[in-house]
Amino acid sequence: MEARGPAVVPAYEPSIAPERERQYSSRHEPGSRGAERLALLWRERRLVWGVAWKTFVVACIVAFLLPVHYEGVSKIVPGENQGGSMGLLGKLAGAGGGSSGGLGLDPTSLLGLKTPGALYVEIMKSRTVQDRLIDRFDLRRHYWLTGRWWPAGYYVTRKKLKSFTDFEEDKKSSVITLTYTDYDKQTAAAIANAYVEELNRLAADLNTSDAHRERIFLEDRLKSAKQDLDRASLALSQFSSKNAVMDPQNQGRSMMDAASKVQGELIASESELRGLQQIYSDDNVKVRTLRARIGELQAQLKKLMGGSANGSAEAAGSPAELYPSMRALPMLGYQYTDLYRQAKIQETVYEFLTQQYEMAKIQEAKELPTVRVMDVAVPAERKSGPIRTLVVSLSVLAGLALACFWIIGRNTWDELSGDDPRRLLVAEVSGDLRASFRRLRRSPL
Repeated sequence: MEARGPAVVPAYEPSIAPERERQYSSRHEPGSRGAERLALLWRERRLVWGVAWKTFVVACIVAFLLPVHYEGVSKIVPGENQGGSMGLLGKLAGAGGGSSGGLGLDPTSLLGLKTPGALYVEIMKSRTVQDRLIDRFDLRRHYWLTGRWWPAGYYVTRKKLKSFTDFEEDKKSSVITLTYTDYDKQTAAAIANAYVEELNRLAADLNTSDAHRERIFLEDRLKSAKQDLDRASLALSQFSSKNAVMDPQNQGRSMMDAASKVQGELIASESELRGLQQIYSDDNVKVRTLRARIGELQAQLKKLMGGSANGSAEAAGSPAELYPSMRALPMLGYQYTDLYRQAKIQETVYEFLTQQYEMAKIQEAKELPTVRVMDVAVPAERKSGPIRTLVVSLSVLAGLALACFWIIGRNTWDELSGDDPRRLLVAEVSGDLRASFRRLRRSPL
């Protein structure tokens, strides 16, 4: 017989049992996988139903415990500046509308300029406006239940106020819609309106127009002009009271008339005296009476002319103290005229500055960047939130989804073999964590 080598047995892969092969192939089919999950959920329907009704009860309790919110809505329109560059650009754009074929080009977009609505929104978002509202409505205590004893800081309150406030600007109509949400309907409307008030105040403080600067200058100049007018009027009145000078021209004319009348009476009395001296003696009653009258007339004439040498000896309350003499009147008239002219100049300057000041105030009011209120915020008739049906519905749906994920995930985990890397990793991590906890418990404090 012929010698042969060792027989080689061919190696074949172990065949899978037909039943297990069918189960394996059917398990990895897409349609069957979904059907298995549905069947699994149906078998665990008690767990799903329990999660659903418990979530519904908890969601209803939470939804009714949530505080009610109300909205205060105010719509404002930026004011128009007739004298500014925007108005000029608008006129130019309107004039060229016929040649542009009705394109409706916006000059602000052509030049890359910002709209006034965006500026007003940024002003209302500023820290200055927020702090004014916080102090005005005491929001540091209003937003928190513990604010009565421990008021929150400005930083946290600003973030809370910002989260409750919403600004929306319509680019086409330039209408700004301000919406403020609060727990109280009256407070919501009041704060929404207060935003507009603080916007106008801060815009007026930031105003740097030509009319504003002119008004500030005229206001300061008007104060100094008023002081100069008061000083000039006081000097004139003191001079008039001291020297008894009211109107030098009329007063001099009156004194000339009075002196002429006294002079005429004196001449007539002297002529009459000479005639009586030829008839009667010097001791006659008529002669003595006429001489006394002549002496009085001469004394009055000297006082009018200012020829009295002993002016200091004149009795107090005499006519010489009531008015100046004719010789002193020209010098006093010059001084009076100079003081009167200064007073009139200051009065004219004051009147002119007053007119310019009023015109500057009117122009400033025209150029003041104020906003016009289209809709004033009023207390809301209905609450804006929370929507309790939506809260309950979303909570129940979220609970059902979590229950389904839990059931499918637990089933998938149970199907893993003992030597699966995922099981080994979880076992290793859990073992390390338990060992760490045991060491922490045993370690002395």
